[in-house]
Amino acid sequence: MDQILTGALQGATEFLPVSSSGHLFLARNLFSLNFGTEYIVLLHLGTLLAVILYFWKDIRDILFGLFKLDFKSWKLTFALIVATVPAVIVGYFFKDFIEQNMTNNIFVGICLFITGVTVFITDRIKVSKYGIEDIGVLKALLIGVFQAMAILPGISRSGFTLACALLLGVKREDAFRFSFLLSIPVILGGAVFEMSGNQHFFEGMGGFITAAVVGFFALFILKKLTKTSKLKYFSFYCWVMGVIAIAMA
Repeated sequence: MDQILTGALQGATEFLPVSSSGHLFLARNLFSLNFGTEYIVLLHLGTLLAVILYFWKDIRDILFGLFKLDFKSWKLTFALIVATVPAVIVGYFFKDFIEQNMTNNIFVGICLFITGVTVFITDRIKVSKYGIEDIGVLKALLIGVFQAMAILPGISRSGFTLACALLLGVKREDAFRFSFLLSIPVILGGAVFEMSGNQHFFEGMGGFITAAVVGFFALFILKKLTKTSKLKYFSFYCWVMGVIAIAMA
């Protein structure tokens, strides 16, 4: 039952801009659940499967474009690689420190407040003139820096990457696409790192499957809310959860 509940929590909060890691750590602290980083990564693999299924046409077109030496496909791939670098660096050097020192309720609550403010701002952004094909090295690097901040529990990866892309003038639907295509290499890299030498990695398959199913449907909701500038409702939720987290301390 714990796997079903945590899987559903991961699937819903990974894509909606409310921070899945923050919710998982709060759930662990509140209900005294016994899971570590390897289980969280497995849940992220479940939502990765949802991303791959949802964006399969985009992924297929990119792969075919690479084989056909299509410039746009190579440019987008390079942008995704550049945007991945900051998260790799931060994750490699600071992951253990953050989990040991920054997963308490007060810190998570503060980060949820920050996420709420960031998400609220995104709906105020009206300038959108760039498509996904216009995301070059500089834009990709800045989006990658925002993604790297999401290693902090309570900071939403989807919320921060969407906000950065929109602030850079990327059209809403293209910001949505880039944000979640960008999640693929980061989650895969984290999974490979955690799987190495960990024989218990796949013991939480119930959570994996639940996260994949719930996450797939959550993507439809987020896309609609992103296009219609209604993400601000999640900012109110983040602020309420921030208050609850701090009150739990």
